Amino acid sequence: MTEAPLFPFENFPVRLEQKAENRICWFKDDYDLQKHLIRYRLDKRTIKIDYRDGEPVSPRKRNKRSVEQTPKPKSNRSSGTVQKRKSSVDTN
Repeated sequence: MTEAPLFPFENFPVRLEQKAENRICWFKDDYDLQKHLIRYRLDKRTIKIDYRDGEPVSPRKRNKRSVEQTPKPKSNRSSGTVQKRKSSVDTN
């Protein structure tokens, strides 16, 4: 009996194995994997994640101080309360 390969699909290099439910899922990238983990609230202690090329490519850490942050503009709108119009504006 031959064992099936870990990655039978060429376009899905990320593999998730849920040991408790005996379920295997494949994903096209790490972003989709993270969405799945968040959506179903999976505990990382009960799952096993494999990557066909080894470890996932982590996004580059940005230097937060390299971009100067500008203050947010203040809103010129009212606070949401209804204000009555002046009687001098109303025509009789």
